[in-house]
Amino acid sequence: MLSPLAARKAEKLGYKNVKVYHAGLPAWKKAGNVTVSNNAAIEDYNKIDASYILLDSRPADQVAKGHIPKAIAIPKEGIDSLKDQFPKFMGASIIVYSEDGVSDDARKAYKTISGWGYKQASILDQGYKGWQSAGKTVATGPAGSKIDYVRKLLPGEVELAVFKGFIDKPSPDTIILDVRNVTEINEGKLPNTMQLPLDELENRISEVPKDKRIIVHCATGARAEMAYTILKNAGYNTGYLRAKIDFDKEKPGTFTIEE
Repeated sequence: MLSPLAARKAEKLGYKNVKVYHAGLPAWKKAGNVTVSNNAAIEDYNKIDASYILLDSRPADQVAKGHIPKAIAIPKEGIDSLKDQFPKFMGASIIVYSEDGVSDDARKAYKTISGWGYKQASILDQGYKGWQSAGKTVATGPAGSKIDYVRKLLPGEVELAVFKGFIDKPSPDTIILDVRNVTEINEGKLPNTMQLPLDELENRISEVPKDKRIIVHCATGARAEMAYTILKNAGYNTGYLRAKIDFDKEKPGTFTIEE
């Protein structure tokens, strides 16, 4: 749903030849393609002290000469030897890098990790050379050998247990705001929530009470985070849920929420 929203904004800015890839990232991944991240992603994670896993897929001698700080070296036995150290949280951000981009070793590690069910895996575009040539800080000597992932909530993010508590026992001081589109809402919605699609939020923001805490959700968390930013910039006391919510079309009122 984010792509059509972005397309409409581009058209409002005057762009004439705007296309939308409706199948999106899920279809891209399902077709066996890889996703990439960039240096800015790592820097942003460090800036907000976010939790992420950075894996160096290069041989040990190359790693020792220079690697990206906080990297964990994939041992010569392969990524499978680290499987038991991976977190239970399948939404963990995981970045694999090689010497210069999407190499065979990085691709193999990426596909294995994705096959385990981790949804936020990617390969660092241009790899270590890209990081180094951009003048970024490098570390020397052995890289880390153990994954020690502790999930930290992102700015504004609300714990799933807290969110579920408000659904089960509404608070007079808190409103749960559903920013999915009308079609999604008609297929199912959570109890005790207010509905206002993201693409209408800015024009209808006055409908959202400003004397309440507003916790936003969508289907995955992406649109909820955007709505959180809009509300925060407008002076609201707000937060958002980053989790997948599925509704059972065959059983109205039945839903599942998972991180």
